[in-house]
Amino acid sequence: MSMPIEKPYKPVPFIEQPTFENVKVFKLESPALLKYLADRGIPRNIAQRWCVQVDYRLHGKDYYAIGFENNAHGFELRSSIFKGSYPPKHITHIAEGNARCNVFEGFIDFLSAERLGLNDGFDAMVLNSVANVGKALTILPDYSVIACYLDNDEAGRAALARLRRELGDKVMDKSALYPDHKDLNDYLVATQPKISNNSKLKL
Repeated sequence: MSMPIEKPYKPVPFIEQPTFENVKVFKLESPALLKYLADRGIPRNIAQRWCVQVDYRLHGKDYYAIGFENNAHGFELRSSIFKGSYPPKHITHIAEGNARCNVFEGFIDFLSAERLGLNDGFDAMVLNSVANVGKALTILPDYSVIACYLDNDEAGRAALARLRRELGDKVMDKSALYPDHKDLNDYLVATQPKISNNSKLKL
C-alpha cells in the first residue's frame, strides 16, 4: 500500500491587527488636522460637517486623527502620519433620497467633490476601500444613475469594471474629469486656489 504524499508545510503569515484603546470622538478642531485637510484642499466648514476628531491609543502611544464614520460605526482615520481605520471596516452611504448616487473610493475624494460642487444634493457612496465593492452592491442597484469618481489606477479601473458587470449602463465613469491626475483630490489640489483652515472664516 502506497503512503499518502505529505504536502509541504506552509506557515500562514500572522498579520497583527492594530489594537485601539481609549478611543474618544470629538468635534474636529485640531489645528494640525485642519491644516492637513487644508493642504488637501478641504475647507473647515466641509471638514467639520462630515468628519470628527478621533483620539486613540495605539501600541502604547497616544494619537489623534481625522475620523470619517462608516455604516457600521467604524471610522476611516487620516492624519499626516497615519492612514488606517478603526474597525469595523465598511462603506459609508449618504442617502438624500436622490435617484443618482456618486461613488468614491475614499472620503478625501468625497470631501473634494463637496468643495467642487459635484455632489449637489445627490446621494453618495464612499467605498472606504475598493475591497468593499461587494458591500456597495447591496445598495447601488436601487439607483438609476451611478456616477463613479474612482482612482485612475488598476484598482480603481477594476472596481469600475465590476460595477459595470453587475449594474450595466447606468454606471458612469466620471474619471474623465481628472485624466491627468491620480484621483479627484489630486485634481482639486492642482486646479483650485489654496486655502487655510487656521482662521474661523467659512470658505
